[in-house]
Amino acid sequence: METSVVATTDMYVNAKNDIILRVEPKQNAKQIGTIPNHSKITVLSSSDGWSYVQAGESKGYVYTSALSKQNPKAAATTVTGGLAPKEGLILTYKPSFLDEKKETFHVAKENEYTYLYNKKSPLFPDLSNFTYVEDGKRLLMGVSSSDFIFVNVPYPLKQGAYTIDSSMMLEDQKVLVESTTKTVTVKAGTFENVVILRFPDGSREYLAKGIGIIKSTDSNGKIYTELVSVQESKQAP
Repeated sequence: METSVVATTDMYVNAKNDIILRVEPKQNAKQIGTIPNHSKITVLSSSDGWSYVQAGESKGYVYTSALSKQNPKAAATTVTGGLAPKEGLILTYKPSFLDEKKETFHVAKENEYTYLYNKKSPLFPDLSNFTYVEDGKRLLMGVSSSDFIFVNVPYPLKQGAYTIDSSMMLEDQKVLVESTTKTVTVKAGTFENVVILRFPDGSREYLAKGIGIIKSTDSNGKIYTELVSVQESKQAP
């Protein structure tokens, strides 16, 4: 029987629910109590799929597979990608990014580039209007083929931490990642785990995973860009 011993180590419960603390390393052993999911515990030893742990003043056995060295709560508050819109979506905004009127965009992807096309654009119906760039290192969003950029921040984005936005040509801005877990409702619906970036002037950008920007507000909270509809298309532009 293979046995391994772990020196006293702090770990975290990482399971679907709270876990049971037992008096013996057996599935049907007497229960001492439960340990809340995501809580920090001390592992005293491990053997054959079971760990002998201390949770508060209680000691007992839990499944080793329910434990993690990484704090699940901390991981949940850090975003490392996935904020650009998904291929094939049809996104409608009112107000739009540069226009107070309603505007609809079709989403197409090419490697790290995500393009938003307004097919009803009278001047350039075949050219993208806006572009997201997401290459694993950063998220950028701005007007296509221009230096007009709304957001340019590096990954990871950690809730409560400051990051540097390089969207301004002359100087970088210190931006607060106000939240990565908040649920936000706009006219298009309700989105969970929204990333909220608060800029030095008090304006905010709200980004949802797989959607991109869902709302932009000024320093007074007035909305100047809002997503009003999300649809899926079988055909890319």
